[in-house]
Amino acid sequence: MKKIIIVFSFFALLLSSSCNDSYEIVQRGELNDAAVFTSMANLQQFLNEVYDRAATENDLVTSSLLTDEAAIASGLTTNDTQRFFVVSTNANAAAIWNAHYGLINYSNRLIRGASYYSPTAAELPAYNSMIAQARALRAFAHFQLLVYFSQDISNPNALGVMLVDRVINPDEDLPRSTNAEIFGLIDSDLTFANANLINPTGANAYKFVSSNFINAFRARMFLYRKNYVLAEQYADAAIAGGVPLASCLFTGAPPANFPLTSAAVVSSAGSTTINNSPGAGNPQQLALWQMDQWVPTNAPAYRRMWVDGIQGESLFSLDRPNNRINFSSRYNTNGSYLSGGPLYDMGRNLFDLYRQPLGGGAEDFRRWSFVDRSATISLTPATASRTNEQIVIDKYPGKTGSHTSNDVKVFRVSEMHFIKAECRARANDFTGAANQIRLVRQERNYIVGGVVPATVYGNATAAYADILLERRKELSFEGHRYIDLKRLGADAGVTGTDRYDQDAVNSSATNPSNILLGDYRFTLPIPQAELNVNPLTQNPGY
Repeated sequence: MKKIIIVFSFFALLLSSSCNDSYEIVQRGELNDAAVFTSMANLQQFLNEVYDRAATENDLVTSSLLTDEAAIASGLTTNDTQRFFVVSTNANAAAIWNAHYGLINYSNRLIRGASYYSPTAAELPAYNSMIAQARALRAFAHFQLLVYFSQDISNPNALGVMLVDRVINPDEDLPRSTNAEIFGLIDSDLTFANANLINPTGANAYKFVSSNFINAFRARMFLYRKNYVLAEQYADAAIAGGVPLASCLFTGAPPANFPLTSAAVVSSAGSTTINNSPGAGNPQQLALWQMDQWVPTNAPAYRRMWVDGIQGESLFSLDRPNNRINFSSRYNTNGSYLSGGPLYDMGRNLFDLYRQPLGGGAEDFRRWSFVDRSATISLTPATASRTNEQIVIDKYPGKTGSHTSNDVKVFRVSEMHFIKAECRARANDFTGAANQIRLVRQERNYIVGGVVPATVYGNATAAYADILLERRKELSFEGHRYIDLKRLGADAGVTGTDRYDQDAVNSSATNPSNILLGDYRFTLPIPQAELNVNPLTQNPGY
């Protein structure tokens, strides 16, 4: 098989100069498992490496490009994935495949290595907790692979991915297992993790596997598997985990010129574009506005969460210290502002959703949190070019000390409310579903006294459509849209992606502006580099 063998220093062979080394089975100086895993401290160091291999950045970007979230910006001329030109050599598919199997490999090496160390009775709980964390991360990696490479994640008999529950031999070929087989391993891993995990404590506890991680993971997993009873059960557990929805209200006076309503942004006579600035007083605020003005404690908790000032409503985030993994640069070269070299803009249709009032005097804060002030908004979008309309994505604005480093939010409380809403709708409790959506919308309001009105769903389709709409707005650029359209779009009466025509570059019959539900590209291809060395069954269409 393609050999998901990661070269790393712990297992490098340290060759000596003796001529006998050429035929000795165990080389002198070899750092094998027995030599490495000799203490709890060594186990912890290797577990830290396992966490470092956990990565969803490729998933997030791929979902953005393959749906209606991202448009080509002035810093690029085209991108094959954004044009829906996807083949077996697609770099995005390969990046997702390699990243998650890399995490699986590291998890398996810790699990195997731990067997070489015999903990004392006092060490046993912490020892088991380390293995629990590795198994939980292994489960998550297998799940993410199913999301992108299984045709139907809810069909237990459909082909999934390779099940890798041990350190494999480099010459070993593994077939694609069924979804049921993969979920069998995932369920086993999570059961062990739940029974043996010691919940982390401290300000950074949400960056490690915890009961919140397990509950949120299970809620999402069972939703995708269409087990709505268990999905709601675990969503309820995650909501009860003590992390509230993040408020979008200012705790003190908002910045000068901040809009009281979305109508506060106006154009000057004769102009064809406006800035996405808070008001007419200073439309050219650029690079450091969000860094300087949104970090203070009076800023809304929601915005402070996105600049990594606080945990906010994150249940689990991947830790990304300054200048270590510059995820924001995947969307904006040097920073999320107009002069920062935008590579991808926010799709126009998505932006227009944020401009809509929430009702009852409430206004949507996500426009100001997800789009930079320096963005240029065309008054005639149908004829706008990529240079006179640039809707700069500001969901990952960096943090103090770095314009491009952001922790990656994996599970948030908002998603748990959406899961519960969908489960209520599946049970024909449309009032219960609407109440969950309203909870999130109310917290996205920034107008004091604004009260989001209740929504009444006349039927299941209307409920699913509103849930899908709110998931689109709240979870944009977090890796959800691709699978949401695939699994929920038909129930919501949606026909496919909703990309504005001007957001597509060089579109044609073979490279369309949008793709319809059921299109083969809603499942990624098994990477060609894998197929070259491992005879796996390719997904249809490739």
